[in-house]
Amino acid sequence: MSMTPVQPTRRFTAWVLEMVLIIGTAYIGWLVWSLITWGRGQTPAQNLLRIVMINDTTNAPAKRPQMFIRCFLIFAAYWFGYFAVSNIAYAINPNGILLGLGIAALLCLHLWDISGILRRQDRKRLADAVCGVTVMECEQHQTNA
Repeated sequence: MSMTPVQPTRRFTAWVLEMVLIIGTAYIGWLVWSLITWGRGQTPAQNLLRIVMINDTTNAPAKRPQMFIRCFLIFAAYWFGYFAVSNIAYAINPNGILLGLGIAALLCLHLWDISGILRRQDRKRLADAVCGVTVMECEQHQTNA
């Protein structure tokens, strides 16, 4: 099975589509759909765009535990990070300057993480590297392109 790495523009498209699906289904539909597609090494947006997560060790599609950990890490970085920063900053100084600085620092961390898609040789973001997966094009998409 020959696969090629996904271009950064397609990864960005998948990320935007993922956000639209999450918001559009109020998480519930996305979560149910994810439980189905994670077994094939895909998120719902990756399923629509014919992108697959490949386990670096086995060269097979990632399994549900890897996909769960990857999605949890991304979710935790966004939501828990902003929740913690906003609550801690407000508790220390309700005027808002600390909140602004904390959110700016967290935004810089997220941009650094996402820039790994462009910056790193293997085109992985932090959650991909931790979970040991690589984002690849499915064969069906390669033949249609």
